Amino acid sequence: MALWRAVNDGVMGGRSSGGPTFENGHMVFSGVINTNGGGFSSIRRPVQSWEFQDARRVTMRIKSDGRAYRLRFRTDVTWRGRRIAFQKPIPVTQAGEWETVTVTLDNMRASLFGRTVRGAEFDPNAILETGVILADGQDGPFKLEIAWMKVE
Repeated sequence: MALWRAVNDGVMGGRSSGGPTFENGHMVFSGVINTNGGGFSSIRRPVQSWEFQDARRVTMRIKSDGRAYRLRFRTDVTWRGRRIAFQKPIPVTQAGEWETVTVTLDNMRASLFGRTVRGAEFDPNAILETGVILADGQDGPFKLEIAWMKVE
């Protein structure tokens, strides 16, 4: 649990806040998005090489606020010397209800600083970091609870 860390838009001069806490046996990713100068908050953790070996999907038990979160990965793929992020939406769920959702690891969107990078290939066997990001263009508080994540 201690490996999770926050990365917010302050790295680009933004004013959003957020990060992980741990309550009642699950992780809570919460904070406030401020679209003036940025507009994102994320949590990330390094992964071991075996954790996503031949992975096809990630299943999660979540309770959300109904906002559009994305699952995020980094591999060793770079563009202009920077590591590319690969992202895919986490299905939007009913606010305040525990639900089990699945994110397949095909057709991942490659991006750098929020902009699409074309031609980058995603390989789940090369994942170095995983995380969750909220960058939905909406100001205000957010909260996503994660009971568990299962790689399949």
